[in-house]
Amino acid sequence: MRKIKPINSITLPIVILLVGILGANFFSLGQTQRSSNELLARLNSSVNRDRTFLRTFALVGNVVDLENQKPIPNASVSIDYVKSGVITDSTGNFYMRLTQGEYILKISAVGYKIFRKYIKLDKDTKMKIELQSVSNMLEEVIVSSVATRKDIQTPSLGVSLLSLKGIKKIPAMMGEVDILRSLQTLPGVSSVGEGSNGINVRGGAVDQNLIYVDDTPIFNPTHLFGLFSIFPSDAIREVELYKGGVPARFGGRTASVLDIKMSEPSLEKGSVQGGIGAISNRLTFETPLIKDKLSLMTSARVSFNDFWFKWFGSPEVRNTRANFYDLASKVFFKPDKKNTISLTAYINHDFYRVDSLFSLENVVANQTDFTYGHQNLALRWNHFFSSKSSLEVSAISSLYKSQTVAPDTANKIDLRNSIRYYNFKAQFSYYPNEKHKINAGISGIRYELEPGILNKDIVSNIAKVILDKEQGYELATYVDDEYKLSEKLRVQLGLRYVQYLSMGPAPKRVYVAGEPLSGETLLQSTLTSGVIENYGGLEPRLTALYTIDANSSLKLGYNRMHQFLQLVSNNTTPLPTARWKLSDNNIKPQSSDLVSLGYFKNLKESIWELSVETYYRRTQDMIDYISGANLQLNPTIETQLLNGKGLAYGAELMLTKKKGEVTGSIGYTFARSFSKVDGQYPEQRINKGDWYPTNYDKPHTLNLMFNAQPDKHNSFSFNFVYSTGRPLTAPVGTYTLDDQKILVYTSRNNDRIPDYYRLDFSWIISNPSMKTKRWEGSWAFTVYNLLGRSNAYSVFFKTQNDVIRAYRLSVFASPIVSLGYNFKFK
Repeated sequence: MRKIKPINSITLPIVILLVGILGANFFSLGQTQRSSNELLARLNSSVNRDRTFLRTFALVGNVVDLENQKPIPNASVSIDYVKSGVITDSTGNFYMRLTQGEYILKISAVGYKIFRKYIKLDKDTKMKIELQSVSNMLEEVIVSSVATRKDIQTPSLGVSLLSLKGIKKIPAMMGEVDILRSLQTLPGVSSVGEGSNGINVRGGAVDQNLIYVDDTPIFNPTHLFGLFSIFPSDAIREVELYKGGVPARFGGRTASVLDIKMSEPSLEKGSVQGGIGAISNRLTFETPLIKDKLSLMTSARVSFNDFWFKWFGSPEVRNTRANFYDLASKVFFKPDKKNTISLTAYINHDFYRVDSLFSLENVVANQTDFTYGHQNLALRWNHFFSSKSSLEVSAISSLYKSQTVAPDTANKIDLRNSIRYYNFKAQFSYYPNEKHKINAGISGIRYELEPGILNKDIVSNIAKVILDKEQGYELATYVDDEYKLSEKLRVQLGLRYVQYLSMGPAPKRVYVAGEPLSGETLLQSTLTSGVIENYGGLEPRLTALYTIDANSSLKLGYNRMHQFLQLVSNNTTPLPTARWKLSDNNIKPQSSDLVSLGYFKNLKESIWELSVETYYRRTQDMIDYISGANLQLNPTIETQLLNGKGLAYGAELMLTKKKGEVTGSIGYTFARSFSKVDGQYPEQRINKGDWYPTNYDKPHTLNLMFNAQPDKHNSFSFNFVYSTGRPLTAPVGTYTLDDQKILVYTSRNNDRIPDYYRLDFSWIISNPSMKTKRWEGSWAFTVYNLLGRSNAYSVFFKTQNDVIRAYRLSVFASPIVSLGYNFKFK
């Protein structure tokens, strides 16, 4: 704990040298077309006799960039998911001779989205394949924001892609590759501080983000109370964040969608990769079980950090224990050319023991054990009807459990809660022509919550408490259509209808209308079966793109979304053991309306990207809390909650250099987030019914990222972040009661903690002698908080000698140095 005092100014000269701009080779489209025609004619003349007897046909293709139509050399072309194939030449052309039949054509190139297409080969065929840019120079760029070539010409708005190779170059705390920290380098994404649980997107709370790993939901995305994210980075194919322009297939949250996809294991060749670090070890392997038919990938991460507390910790933390593990597996099966089946399993687990961090029923535990984690499973079937239509069907199960145990002899505490989630969904995709891309689907979700079970089957002086189960169904159907109206105007229209049913058996509590909810105003509580309450509504989605020229565009977007499951916690950052609550007859679902506008431009032949986005969101029926709310085991939790409104608006600017030996980005965010609780009675109001900043309101944020790769064996990265300090509630005076000075609080979030800034550094060294062999190894040296800045995580107040004094807690107040080793064998 430290007293708050003025921070000495630190002059930090930062010189960023931007050199090595890549030149681009220009090819004439006419020459490419002639080259392709001549190649096909030459091949046809030489194989007529072979075709007569063997029924083989020529497949000739020309692979080009979707936006600038330039040929893409060295693109990998394969058939039926087999990695061996051909490579495009300098003009983007390739040739293959195949027997008559049906195939899945796959084309991939560094920096482009993988192209897959079902083809029926019964004659010589010539194709033109246009690849969409995902994150130009995938090896170098860290975060690809919305201003890629792809997004200049598509309606996607507020969408960000993360390159996994780039993420691994970001300086990481204790060497742990962390997707959530990488997301915080994007404009509009932040957290309340070091060790916070989750992220805040465009002024939203952590529970307003829908997080998927291979379509399975994540309710707590962090290990060790927020220090590290839980995602198995070695097994992930792509990470996509929707801050706006959310497709109609997603629903159930009001701020953002984080969609994480795991890699498909190879059907042809096995590989092993992993890493050794200060906090955890990682190992991932993939192998074909039946070549070209069935394959398996398994990725594991296990921590072993107890010795840090024993060897280096102060006496106060030497009894602390902290361990976690992740285990992700995926089975991929291709029974024939038109069908694929995959089964994904993901498990994560945390155990944390600490002295005296928990209290219940006026009993303070001497020692507390926290255990929590997910058990997720997803089965998916894809069927190709033709090159224009396909079907995807998924069945998903998820279980999130948490347990808090205080093993005192007489006053034992064993508190448990859980969320069970089941989802069945199907999506049909149809592409009638180049102007239309249509997706339609259905989804049915069942929730089962156990909000609190205390001391069941435990002998203790603390009485047993079992809260009623909560159950609900979230049913939805949707359709969206990306339609090209003209060469300059594209729109993506989506409509989602959602119906939520709060289900029994459960007590239905009815209170006096218009009065504050309390024990005194409770009229009746009736055990009800069937439907207790239902909510529903339409969720229109719209994004529109106007192309100014080949390198710039304007976009407009609108989203409406509902949320039926909310996290109930009055802490600044919710604990992993915090309580979740479904909507019922007393707690309405949240709803939000988001409007966003963006300008996007590529500069200097796409070496530079510029994006500017603004947004405005209104949220209805947000929950807040009465002062001193009792939430954990309250059977009538609605009496502790207040109904309010939310307001968030801001502007986001990002400038990125993507190509060359030196790359980097500058991101600036202006963002405000407010709440308003203005009920009919004084006890239903906060701050007298006026708007007040939320706990995660941080008006100014600046992110600077700098990467230099002078040769193929060395890579250097710097990351600097600055943000306004988050709000806190500070006392305005004291009064005396029984010779004790009592602090007086008159308004919520009326002050701020000191501003935050941090500089990180990393140096990745690839093994020169092994780089071109089957074994690839690299060392990662990182320094987190290079300046040793003692950033305040929280501030609390005490009176000493009739003077109010402020104290702060800093989580990482000094530089953290780490060294890790990563390897891959293939």
